[in-house]
Amino acid sequence: MKPALNLLLKMGIAAGLQERDTVVDKISDILQDKMGTDPERAQKIGEQILTGLEGVKEQLSIEQIIDGLTRNDDVLTHKIEELTQAINRLNDNLDKISGTSKK
Repeated sequence: MKPALNLLLKMGIAAGLQERDTVVDKISDILQDKMGTDPERAQKIGEQILTGLEGVKEQLSIEQIIDGLTRNDDVLTHKIEELTQAINRLNDNLDKISGTSKK
């Protein structure tokens, strides 16, 4: 998942989780009105949905951490390749200078 979308989704879930009771009540109301679910069952389903959202938020955090680590590895690999090329150029130049001074 793209980092920006990941962050927006996490922020949305976090905002919903801050108002947990309100969100559960809204979900319960919808379940009661649209599906004819009894109030107790609607409340339990609302709680389960919020618990699931907490799990999604944690998963997004883990994915973001892993993506960050992977990106850092890619950057590090690129920097090592650049340094290797620079050292090779330096060695080539030193060989040319050494070869010139020997003549």
